[in-house]
Amino acid sequence: MASKTTNTFITPHWAKEAVWYQLMIERFRDGSDENNPSPMRPWTSEWYTPSPWEGADGQSFYEYYVFARHYGGDIQGVLQRLEYLKELGVNALYLNPVFQSESHHKYNTTDFRHIDEHFGAGPGDYVNTSAQEELLDPSTWKWSKSDRIFLDFLKEAKTMGFRIIIDGVFNHVGTNHPAFIDVKTHGPHSKYADWFDVISWKPFEYKGWAGFSELPAFRKSPEHGIASATARQHIFDITRRWMDPDGDGDVSKGIDGWRLDVPNEVPMPFWIEWCAYVRSINPDAYISGEIWDQAEEWLDGKTFDAVMNYRFAEPVIAWIGHDKERITPTELDRRLEELRNAYPVEATYVLQNLLDSHDTDRLVSKLHNPDRLYDSQNREQDDITYDATKPPPEAYQKARLAAFLQITYIGAPMIYYGDEVGMWGSDDPNNRKPMLWKDLEPYEDPHHNHGMDEHLEFYREAIALRKNHDAFHNGNFKTVLLDDSRNLWGFIRSNAREEILVVLNAGATPADVEFTDLGEGWTCIFGTGNDAPPSIRIEAVEGRAWVRRA
Repeated sequence: MASKTTNTFITPHWAKEAVWYQLMIERFRDGSDENNPSPMRPWTSEWYTPSPWEGADGQSFYEYYVFARHYGGDIQGVLQRLEYLKELGVNALYLNPVFQSESHHKYNTTDFRHIDEHFGAGPGDYVNTSAQEELLDPSTWKWSKSDRIFLDFLKEAKTMGFRIIIDGVFNHVGTNHPAFIDVKTHGPHSKYADWFDVISWKPFEYKGWAGFSELPAFRKSPEHGIASATARQHIFDITRRWMDPDGDGDVSKGIDGWRLDVPNEVPMPFWIEWCAYVRSINPDAYISGEIWDQAEEWLDGKTFDAVMNYRFAEPVIAWIGHDKERITPTELDRRLEELRNAYPVEATYVLQNLLDSHDTDRLVSKLHNPDRLYDSQNREQDDITYDATKPPPEAYQKARLAAFLQITYIGAPMIYYGDEVGMWGSDDPNNRKPMLWKDLEPYEDPHHNHGMDEHLEFYREAIALRKNHDAFHNGNFKTVLLDDSRNLWGFIRSNAREEILVVLNAGATPADVEFTDLGEGWTCIFGTGNDAPPSIRIEAVEGRAWVRRA
């Protein structure tokens, strides 16, 4: 496998075997009535139909009441569905922000010290706990009831074999963060006055991330990344709190790592120091950054182990999903090889290979709306040509092919919650609908009833294939088939124990393929038919796999 090498960069072994599942707690499962926010939408309600209180103040769906909705998902709900996730085959969970915040998405953090009360024990839990604490003195910090619910969840999830990482949103906070409130109250005399990027004290003006006033950004410096020494120390203290909850060096009780939100907004000196600190707490911790572009400068052993691999998703969608703008298998292969060559091997094995996320339209909707740049022209509120209705069967067939490529390719696949049951939707907010659960039927929208058993079973079988063959975790990669005229691509994943041949047909017709140099001894392990190289047949929009053991 062509890829950069380094003698000093080692990524966590467990991350090479990870099958990731990204979930937004508020939209995954409501497990307890005691912590529900008010007002709260019924889980099974029709998405576009307003509740009685929505729009009463003159707001419209997209301006802005849909963004303020709550559905009551919580930690108890995730705990109740761990068995579902285990049966799906995933073994690593990436949780979108979990800390106290008034929004459904929690990217406007009120307090990093505590798990959101609506994810845990319910209203009042945060105020009752934080009132006893001093923000800059970790010795005064308490564990709220919600915090303990989360720690109990970690214990149970780890007992079941899951690894857990959470979102680290260390570029900005929300306007209810106690440090920001103090700055608003005391101005330049606040002990947190150097935390935020204040433009003017009178009138009070400050920079918010991406121009959003509800997201006050930390002040930056080229020397330290985050300018304020006390802000940096606070983030370090928070980091230790959730990685080593008892402070006794037993990291098994804490999270297994971090996904970092917009880390490119913070100058790199901060991340070099912070990542070294994370690894001093737990050398086996995993650190992934939200970097959308090619990211070799972030994967040099000094900062992150991996990134959310959007650069993988782009050519995959362009090959399988596009129509007039479709790329060839040769171009797909070239782009993916370029990406492998850019990164150390250790990083390549643990990249979070996603196809969609909470920041894009859903996979199957992407495929139903071809010929758009990745994450472009995908908000139905901005583009009337975007078809946000439930996609037809052929879009789901393409989604399964894309998922098969994702699951068999080098790196760690990451599934966005609900893709496995066929959830669809345009970009934010429509990609964040409540998870579809069969036991909650009937849904008000009949398209959501009865699930997609075939789709879910495909994901289970494809993930099981990956888990049962370690060549997918640590094997080399070699392209063995490029057929642009028929849209065929094939590769071999191999280690000392086995070779696995993967062939994908993104074309509209079945194809017969002759391999002249692979030899014999192959056994089909995925897909229709029992044939094997040197002569195989692959149906239209299908992926197949064969194994040959050493």
